[in-house]
Amino acid sequence: MLPGGYLKKRLLRIQVGYLLSEGPGNAKEIPITFSQRLQVADELYLDALNGKLILTRTKEGILAQGALQVAHTRECDRCLDTFTHTFTLDVAELFAAHSDTSKSVFFIESNGDIDLAPLLREEVLIEESYRAVCNNSCRGLSAISGNNLNETGESREPLESEADEGLVIDPRLAVLKQLLS
Repeated sequence: MLPGGYLKKRLLRIQVGYLLSEGPGNAKEIPITFSQRLQVADELYLDALNGKLILTRTKEGILAQGALQVAHTRECDRCLDTFTHTFTLDVAELFAAHSDTSKSVFFIESNGDIDLAPLLREEVLIEESYRAVCNNSCRGLSAISGNNLNETGESREPLESEADEGLVIDPRLAVLKQLLS
């Protein structure tokens, strides 16, 4: 482990020059195991990354396929507490032999390396765009006090006017109801 408390993203570079020298159809299975915090990009760190990739030589370059288990610290969409979100990324991406963007966004560098960091960054950011909660029974934040309902046990009581009408309205939006009158 490095002094900063995480592994550097340069560990996500894989040498594939030997596959380029072999003909199309040749493949190699690469285990991926990082149980320590790993920097993928300037703003993205993963808590763990495990799985395997199968690298296959094609006419266009190297096809990377596999399933990677990712552990990533993020914020709960309901209560705003941080938690470790664990998910599986199914990867299937072509790394073009030359930096030809018409075939692939990703390419094999001149020294024969492929860099998994940009691919992982994109995939994790897509996964992050989906709603995630710390657990299925998370109650979120109180609309009245802003307290975490998982910790305080506070329950939201309907306002008197809402109870009379049988409607429960978020108190922050109650002012808008007056516009309908």
